[in-house]
Amino acid sequence: MDVLRDYCEQNGIDAPELTVNTPLLGSKSVLDSLGLVSVIIDIETACNEQGAEVSLASESAMSARISPFRSIGSLCNYIADQIGITE
Repeated sequence: MDVLRDYCEQNGIDAPELTVNTPLLGSKSVLDSLGLVSVIIDIETACNEQGAEVSLASESAMSARISPFRSIGSLCNYIADQIGITE
């Protein structure tokens, strides 16, 4: 959420309160396609800097039947799966 919040602040986007249900795709998203790419890269970088090797722009993520980018929560779950965190 911090990465998305920072992106919105840096780009003058008035973002609503961010929750796990905040959409990252579609008409209700605060991001356009370029914004989504930027946020994905920033999240990958932040994870990798913390020692959690993730690849969010992988072919499997992009071609998934149910996109991991549909909401903040679905993206968090996808990252948790990639680094082996189970609930």
